[in-house]
Amino acid sequence: MTIHEVREKDLSILSNLFVIAHLNINSQENWTRTTALSYLEYYYHHQPDLFLAAYCEDIPVGAVMSILKPSFDGIHLTQLEFFVAEEIKDQNSNDVKVQLLSNHLELADAKYHPTQIEIAASKKVATNLQNVLGIEIDSSFAIFHANLKDCINQITNLLS
Repeated sequence: MTIHEVREKDLSILSNLFVIAHLNINSQENWTRTTALSYLEYYYHHQPDLFLAAYCEDIPVGAVMSILKPSFDGIHLTQLEFFVAEEIKDQNSNDVKVQLLSNHLELADAKYHPTQIEIAASKKVATNLQNVLGIEIDSSFAIFHANLKDCINQITNLLS
């Protein structure tokens, strides 16, 4: 498996994975290939350097993306999303997700030095992230606000 910036030609495949990922978590969001492609293109055109994909034999099997926004205390990494193909879930989904997230956060930290990370997540994903990373959930929206360095340290520990 390799991880690098998403190639524009892979957005169509990734949009399919995105739709399936939302179906598999019983999301209340009704994504179609068209809406998912539009959504991924938004990330690709607004922050392409922070849109990474995991590739197995040159085929994308998952991705992570986010956008930067200014705030009172510096730059925040926001709208972070990640997903992995169903086939990978049966094998080593958590490893792929952790590696994608780790690479993403380290890249963002090295290039932009964000002070906070904000992640919107389903309750299941939110609980997993809370347990794994030890970060707090704000209200009922399952939006995380955490120090980026703390998250990187926690993920690095998981990879050790």
